[in-house]
Amino acid sequence: MIFGHCAKGEGRPVVRRRPVGGQEHGPVGRPDIFRPRDTCEETGPLMALTFTRHPGPKGYELRPRRSDPVHVRRGVPDDWRLPAGCKPRFTLAADASGASPLAVVVRAEGGRLAVLTPEGEEVAELRLPSRKKRWRPAYEVRLADGEVLRGREGTVPSLVLWLVLLPFALLYLVALALSDSPAGAALAPLRTAWKRPGDVFGRAALKESARGRFRVREDLLDRRVAYAQAVAKYWER
Repeated sequence: MIFGHCAKGEGRPVVRRRPVGGQEHGPVGRPDIFRPRDTCEETGPLMALTFTRHPGPKGYELRPRRSDPVHVRRGVPDDWRLPAGCKPRFTLAADASGASPLAVVVRAEGGRLAVLTPEGEEVAELRLPSRKKRWRPAYEVRLADGEVLRGREGTVPSLVLWLVLLPFALLYLVALALSDSPAGAALAPLRTAWKRPGDVFGRAALKESARGRFRVREDLLDRRVAYAQAVAKYWER
């Protein structure tokens, strides 16, 4: 489905899928890796996948458990044709060189991020909160079939736990200050859960723990979209 993100004006989403701009973009990928899967030869029915972010000066990786790392590269592949009206952001690739892209993320008009396959087909749209939004910023994922997943930083259980532990955290920060130790670990973000709007007690399609560990339910959300959201949440804007 196309949201009309590369052209002016807002259009109603349609269920029919086609490449962005009505034409193919980029090199022909391997169709088998983009086909939705219901089972895995190694683990059986697909339920949940856990992965972590590992940015660094020598490269940026997402490391899924019991799976090969996913490499994050700035911009788009060299031989990939950028859709009109869009600006390159980053590429998720199976190799460090970026020769085997899994998904490409571009910025469309209005600040929205589109998650595209190597052929230019849009699988999701990411909407990030305003930079001025400091209290419980919301992150939104709009899937190609029209479904919306929204995650606010700090779930209710994590907020309650944070308030209970706040006095101990203050004492810990004082101890860190006296010992001149880094406090980065103590200031980790609160847990975020992406769910359907209004579905408070429903299953979360994607979760982020306070330690920065992501967990995606592959029966509810494409892992490529989860990877893109994990990177976009902390990407430079």
